[in-house]
Amino acid sequence: MRKKWTSLLMAWVLFVSLLGMGQVAQAEEPLVLTLDESISKIIDEKLTGGEVSIAVIDRVTGEAVYDYNGQTPVKPASNMKLITTAAALDILGEDYRFKTSLYTSGKLSNGVLKGDVYLQGQGDPTLMEEDLRQFAQALKAKGIQTIDGRIVGDDKWFDDDLLTPGIWEGDESYYYAAPISALTTSPNADYDSGTIIIDVSGSAIGNAPLVKATPYLGDLEIVNQAQTVAAGQSNTITIERSYRTNQIVINGNLPIDKTKREWVTMLHPTTHTLTMFQAILEEEGIEYKKDKLFRAATPKSATLISVKESMPLKELLIPFMKLSNNGIADILVKTMGKVEGHHGSTKAGLKVIEQYGKSIQLNMNDWKFEDGSGMSHANSVSSFAISDLLYKVQGEDWFNTYFNSLPIAAHPERMVGGTLRNRLKDSLTSGKVFAKTGSLTGVSTLSGYLEGSSGQQYIFSVLVQNKSGAVTAIDEIVKEMAREL
Repeated sequence: MRKKWTSLLMAWVLFVSLLGMGQVAQAEEPLVLTLDESISKIIDEKLTGGEVSIAVIDRVTGEAVYDYNGQTPVKPASNMKLITTAAALDILGEDYRFKTSLYTSGKLSNGVLKGDVYLQGQGDPTLMEEDLRQFAQALKAKGIQTIDGRIVGDDKWFDDDLLTPGIWEGDESYYYAAPISALTTSPNADYDSGTIIIDVSGSAIGNAPLVKATPYLGDLEIVNQAQTVAAGQSNTITIERSYRTNQIVINGNLPIDKTKREWVTMLHPTTHTLTMFQAILEEEGIEYKKDKLFRAATPKSATLISVKESMPLKELLIPFMKLSNNGIADILVKTMGKVEGHHGSTKAGLKVIEQYGKSIQLNMNDWKFEDGSGMSHANSVSSFAISDLLYKVQGEDWFNTYFNSLPIAAHPERMVGGTLRNRLKDSLTSGKVFAKTGSLTGVSTLSGYLEGSSGQQYIFSVLVQNKSGAVTAIDEIVKEMAREL
């Protein structure tokens, strides 16, 4: 008899639960309808002609909450970095450090090294001028005053393909399309590897502007065809490296009271690093007798002099993701290819990313990509596929590191707010949206995590292509998500 009453009680509880679920579903339906109306209105008014894919899922259950062409593939731009970062954390680990090593060969006699000096790179994007100077000082501490041999760059850790597929000719001069080498340097702590900073300031009216290169001009050449003009005149200055050359051409007019700064890529990071190193050696009082520099593998018999290690990956993710650094993305892809597949190429690294996606049960048929940064217009993925990724990585041990690398809406600190520091400033979204931005010609994307006005957490992805100036509309869409959810 007791068993019968227990069964009846359980049936009653189940009935009440189902009734309650039905009431919740009825309550949520108008909410979703309202959200659909709000978003559809924005799309109709501001994204006409564009291709739009939007998905919202519950962060806890993974269930779909909203879908607007959610299965439609769209160019992700830098949202591609979301899967690159996840794979890097899983394959390389949070504590992975890039290394650059200094070796010598031959014999030292009376301050003269009768042998070679090797700089062996493993893709460290954080290698800077001060590191090369410490290497020079390490040689000096060994008593080396003259190098009667070669200065050699060993960049064999990666392949010789400096640019990822899909880089347009017009982009090659700019930091977001920098060449990738295993022996590269960055001009400052943003770690835009493969670039130098060119500052141009006015001189006397009618004369060419003054030009400063940071940290070193190296093997690059300045062609200054610009002119300083009076204050109040138009600033038409341009700073570009001519296609596939070492010439940085400065053109146009610069008002005497204005300045211009540009991050310019180098033709080949390895050779540029070597010319920097040679200049620093001379500054430290070490003479180099040859008139050329070399690229070759470090022999096993060489003697290790010094090693420079980067910060761990978990710290490098901050400038990488907050500032959407393409160079670091491309380096991570090649590094994964080298570590996991023994080949430091983009192709090998992308295969590792695909394998990682499969390991967490992503449908990799939904992902089409030919780089890890998102620069290629051949990349495509749907908003639901990105949302699925963001849902599944929550179960990874390194998820907090991953989450903390995302830009935070309206946070004014550059390395916290990142590319979202001047966006989504409304009280509904400020400090409540943690997401990766993306931008290409005609493409704008935003995917991540948000807190709705109810306090509930959601995952969202908004992808727009074939539409210029879509950022404002995307922010309005996310604001409506926050308001209605």
